[in-house]
Amino acid sequence: MDLPPDATLKEKLHAEKVKLRELTFKKKLEYIWDYYKYPILGICAGLIIAGSMINTRYINPSPDIALFISWNAGFVAEEQTAVLSDILAGQIINEEANEMVIISPVFTSDEDPAMAMANVQRTLAMLAVGEIDLFILDSQQLEEYSGNGFLLPLESTLERIKMIDPNTYRRIEENVLYAPFEAGAGDNKERVMGINIGTSPLLTTLGYIGQELYFSIASTAGRINNAEHSLIVFFK
Repeated sequence: MDLPPDATLKEKLHAEKVKLRELTFKKKLEYIWDYYKYPILGICAGLIIAGSMINTRYINPSPDIALFISWNAGFVAEEQTAVLSDILAGQIINEEANEMVIISPVFTSDEDPAMAMANVQRTLAMLAVGEIDLFILDSQQLEEYSGNGFLLPLESTLERIKMIDPNTYRRIEENVLYAPFEAGAGDNKERVMGINIGTSPLLTTLGYIGQELYFSIASTAGRINNAEHSLIVFFK
C-alpha cells in the first residue's frame, strides 16, 4: 500500500498491519527482522543488562570486603593465601554476612624497577581511598612504611586485645616491633608499629616457621575492628 509523504502515524501503522496480514508466517518473520532488527537487538541488550544488574544487586550480590590484606613480604603461594583467607573469614565474619577476606600479594624486585614502581603507585592509591586494612611486611619494609606514615601505631590495639583476651595478648606482646613514627612535626619517636606473626600458631601450620613476617595496620584502614580481630586469630 503506497502512502502519501504526509501520512499520519496511524495511517502508517494501519498500512504495516495490512502488509503483515498478507504475508506467510515465515515471510512475516523475515520482514520484521529486516526492518526492525536493530530495535530488537537494542531491546534484547537492554534486557540482558537490566537482568544482570538485578541479579548482581538483589539476587546474587557480590560479597563485600571484610578485610583487605596487602602481603608485601616476599613470595607467598596462592594456595597458602587461599587457606589463610578462609581461616580468617571463618573467624571474623558472621555466617549471615555476605563478606570475604582478600589477601593480595605484592611482589617487588630490584631486577624489575618498572614493576616495583607500579606496585608502589598501586599501594599509594589504595591507601588513599582506605582500601588496605593490613600489611604483611618484612622488618625493612615496616621501618620504611612507618617512617612514611603508612602505618598505624598499635598501642591502642594492644590495649583493646588485652581487655578482650589477656592470654592471647601475652603471646602477642612478646612479638612486638618498635619503629620510628612521625606523629607530628619534629616528633619522631619509636612506637609499636608491627607484630611478628611469623612464629604465630596460624602461620606455623602454613609452613612459615621462624620467618619474620610483620602484621601492621594501615594508617587509613576502614575496618580496624576486623583487623584487630584477625591479630587475635593469628595467635590463638
